[in-house]
Amino acid sequence: MKSILLHTFDDAQMDARLSVALDACRAHSAHLTFVHVTPFLAYVGFDPMGMGGAFASSVAVDALREGENRLRTRLEGRMAKEDVQWDWQSFDGDPAQTLASASSLADLVVLSQSGPARGGGEAPLPIVDDVVVNAGCAVLVVPTGVDRYDPTAPVVAGWNGSEQAARALREARSALRLAGMIHLVSVEEDGDAFPQTDASAYLSRHGIASELHSFDEGSRAADAILTQMADDKDAGAILIGAYGHSRLRETVLGGVTRRILAQARKPVLLGR
Repeated sequence: MKSILLHTFDDAQMDARLSVALDACRAHSAHLTFVHVTPFLAYVGFDPMGMGGAFASSVAVDALREGENRLRTRLEGRMAKEDVQWDWQSFDGDPAQTLASASSLADLVVLSQSGPARGGGEAPLPIVDDVVVNAGCAVLVVPTGVDRYDPTAPVVAGWNGSEQAARALREARSALRLAGMIHLVSVEEDGDAFPQTDASAYLSRHGIASELHSFDEGSRAADAILTQMADDKDAGAILIGAYGHSRLRETVLGGVTRRILAQARKPVLLGR
């Protein structure tokens, strides 16, 4: 893992996800790219004369640019004290689409989970769903209140034998190389046993150690089992495929995924 993208926006979780991204960069000797995207809609106002048109106010545009410059100056001051190589890229457009496009030659995208901002400030943009669906690499989602990430700690990975779970392992492979242990967790449904050994064998061939854990769905919900296992194993992250059994809508994350993101106390690695 040598190229990490960070969603850069002046919201309440900016500093927290930067800290997480820096932890990942240091562990992997990776380059950090700040990707700042100003949404098109931020420029658009409505015709004050009531003609039904839209316009971009030069005053509004100047204010947005000043805000970006203030954020960049602040973050440059912080990066001057860090030992990570970095660059800054600025775009106008849709943040999710821009990040997905920029990720085509990246190893990881770091985002914050959207939700109520603690301590004031603007909440992170709700772009996790769209970025995960379209990104060309794994996505690391930072929950609210989390500002640390240990890439060498164990990782708890959800495994159900699905295409999505397998792709998550493949996309996160470079991130998993430093992990002390991968705990493969399957929650059996209707008595079906998933081929955990296939995932374990795959990881082993890449020099990644793993342990297998099976649970009966009747004991607890899959998301509760995964989050509890992450706490019990002092995991650095939870790894899951982004979807459950179906993809009725491409931009909607699976129920287990969404519940894990809502309650996670550790960074969540997502593959498609």
